[in-house]
Amino acid sequence: MIKKIRVHLSCRSYDIFVGENTINHLASFIKKSNIGSAAVLVTTQPIKRIHGTKILNQLKKAGVRALVLTIPDSEKSKNAELALNLIEKITRFDKGKNIFLVALGGGVVGDLTGFIAAIYKRGIPYIQIPTTLLAQIDSSIGGKTAVDTHIGKNLVGAFYQPRFVVSDCRLLKSLPHEQIRAGLAEAVKYGAIKDLKLFSFLEKNTSKILALQPSFVIPMIIRCASIKAQIVSRDEFDKLGVRIVLNFGHTLGHAFEAVSNFKISHGQGVSLGMVYACKIANQLGLLKTRDTLRLITLLNKIGLPTENKDLNLKAVLKTMAHDKKFKDGLNRFVLLERIGKTKIVENIPRPCIQNALTH
Repeated sequence: MIKKIRVHLSCRSYDIFVGENTINHLASFIKKSNIGSAAVLVTTQPIKRIHGTKILNQLKKAGVRALVLTIPDSEKSKNAELALNLIEKITRFDKGKNIFLVALGGGVVGDLTGFIAAIYKRGIPYIQIPTTLLAQIDSSIGGKTAVDTHIGKNLVGAFYQPRFVVSDCRLLKSLPHEQIRAGLAEAVKYGAIKDLKLFSFLEKNTSKILALQPSFVIPMIIRCASIKAQIVSRDEFDKLGVRIVLNFGHTLGHAFEAVSNFKISHGQGVSLGMVYACKIANQLGLLKTRDTLRLITLLNKIGLPTENKDLNLKAVLKTMAHDKKFKDGLNRFVLLERIGKTKIVENIPRPCIQNALTH
């Protein structure tokens, strides 16, 4: 059974299809969407080897000609030079064709492909086929596309929505355990910011979810995707203060990633970011210690980091200053008042941040 989640954005509305063996219906989705007759599939070499044939067969079944482009399997692939290099190849393939892009991979592939789709010919259609848990519950939804700079993550980008998203839990079977844990960091985030029941579900069923049992993984993906779809539908361009709650754990998390030269993964960075955000909230008297400990306990149970022992405090604070969420030069954090409820706090004293990071 396939669950369809609608992201309501007027003429840019689209569906997220979640289930088991969902990609077996890709040809049907493509035909119904009338998206195009030629596709450029952007992926990594490992993903192409594991899943490429299935996707290409579905494209062929839909009557779509395809070109496959692979990128290095690394956060460093999100750069402007590689984006332009891929565009040159797309241009040579695109000779009067009704072309669209297919992002087959994790968040890096999705962000880069979406960014290219946004800027090539001032916008062409693209679809997301996320192959990581993190991408299925978060990054493939919402239309935030970007590349990184040497200063920080996602500083050059555009809001550009996919035509549809296909999330198939079967694609997760090939993932290493580390990537499953990384994806669960975002699931914890959704429970922490919006849904105590989801948070409790994760606490009670951690081992089953880590084992990728469909009857537990699929409801989790559906709930996370539904929360994000609702938030994005209300605040597509992140201008109304609604969508900012999705950045819980990300302000410091992105800084940890960048300072580590991306040796710290996104999921690990978000895990650390959530812990330190809770410590900041605790110092400010917003969050009770028991809720902070509850979050730390769940992250530990999943196998995610809750302490940065190699912290370069000066570098983290410097990198954090370039965060897009800061306003008029003032820092701005998404903090918890309790599990399931957030508060946006600006201009937190630097000593408070430093104290949270070092204690």
